Amino acid sequence: MGVLRNYEFSFLSISFIISFSLQLMGAYLILWFYSIGLSFTEIGLITSVYMILTLPVDVPSSAFADKYGRLKIFAIGTLIYSLGLIGLSISSSPIFVFLSYGIMGIGLGIYSNTLEAWIVDSLNSREKVPKIFSRQQIVNGISGFLGNILAGILVLLYHKLNLPILVAGFIMLLTLPIALFSEDNKGEKTMTLPTQRIMKEGVKYVLSKRPLLALLVSSIFTVFPLVAWMQFVSPYVVNMLRFPQKYWGFILSAYFLTVALGGYINEKLLKRVNHRLITIFSVFLLSLFVLMLSISNLILILLLLFGLSLIYPIRSSNIISWENELIPSNYRATTLSSLSFIIRIVYILVPPLIGYLIDAYGYSFTYIAVGILSLVGVIPLVIAYEVKAL
Repeated sequence: MGVLRNYEFSFLSISFIISFSLQLMGAYLILWFYSIGLSFTEIGLITSVYMILTLPVDVPSSAFADKYGRLKIFAIGTLIYSLGLIGLSISSSPIFVFLSYGIMGIGLGIYSNTLEAWIVDSLNSREKVPKIFSRQQIVNGISGFLGNILAGILVLLYHKLNLPILVAGFIMLLTLPIALFSEDNKGEKTMTLPTQRIMKEGVKYVLSKRPLLALLVSSIFTVFPLVAWMQFVSPYVVNMLRFPQKYWGFILSAYFLTVALGGYINEKLLKRVNHRLITIFSVFLLSLFVLMLSISNLILILLLLFGLSLIYPIRSSNIISWENELIPSNYRATTLSSLSFIIRIVYILVPPLIGYLIDAYGYSFTYIAVGILSLVGVIPLVIAYEVKAL
C-alpha cells in the first residue's frame, strides 16, 4: 500500500474514477429523464431537490472532515452517492427518481470539498497547487472520454439509457479503498460548533476578504451558463437539432479529450501567465461561447461545445487555486463548504428557471440571456485581480 501514500497518485486516481463514473452516468442521464416523460422544468426541479439535500450535511460534514480526517468523510459520502446512483438506475417513476437523486445529493454534500482540502494541505506548497489541479483536469478529460465511450457502447449494444447509470454506481465504489488506505489529514484546529455558527463564521470570513467575495459573486453568475450548457444541451442537440441519439455518447467522448487538452494547455500557460489572469479570460470566453449557442446550427453548436470543453477545465482549475490561496489551512474544508453552500442555493434556483425558460421561450432566447448574464460575472474577477495587485 506504499504507493497510496503518494498524495498526487491517490488524488489523481480518485479524481479519475469519480470523473469516469460521473461522465458514464451523465452521458444519457437527461435524455433518459426526457424519455420517461419529464419536462425540462421537471428535470430542473429534480436537480433542485438534489441540491437542496446537499445543504443540511455539507458544512457539518466538512467540519467533521477538518476534525476527524478529510478522506474518512470523503469515503462515507462517496458510498452514499454510489448507492443513490445504483438506485437511480432502476427508478422509472418520478417519485423514485426524486428519492434516488436526493440520496445522491446527501452523498455529494458529505464528500464535496474534502478531497480538495486534503490534497492542498497534503502538498503544503502554494506553487504545487495550481499544477495539481491542472493535472486533475487532464485526468478528468481522459476519464471523461473513456466514460462517454463506454456509455455510448452500452447504449448502442443494449438500447437502455439507464444502463450506464447502473454501471457508474458500481465503478464509483472503487474510490473507497484508495481513500481509506491513503494517508489522511485534518485541520490544525478542529471545530465542534453547530452548523449555523460554522456557516456564520465561514460567511463572515468570506465577507472580510474582498477578493474571495468577488470570486463568489462571479461563480454565482457562472452557474447560469453552466446549467444551461451542461444540463440541457443534450436534448437541444439530439431532439431539436436531430443528431442521432445513439451516437451522442461518442460525441461527448471527443469533447472530453478536449477537456484533457484544456488541462494540458493550462499547465503550459501557468508557466507564463498568472493563474488569476487566466481565470478572467477563461470565464469571458466561456460566457461568449454559451451566448453563441443561441445560433441553431448543428455544426456550429458541435464546434462551440468543443470550445467550451477546452475552456471549462482551464477556468475550473484556476479558480480553485485562486480560492485556496485566500483561505487558511485551519478551516479549509469548512470555508470551502461555506462557499459551496451558497453556490448550491443558487443551483437550487437556477435549473428550474432554465428549464422554464426553455419550455416557454426556447433554447435561443435562453442561451442569449444566460450568456449575457455570465459576461457580467467577469467584472467581479477583474475587481478581485485589482485588489490582489494592490
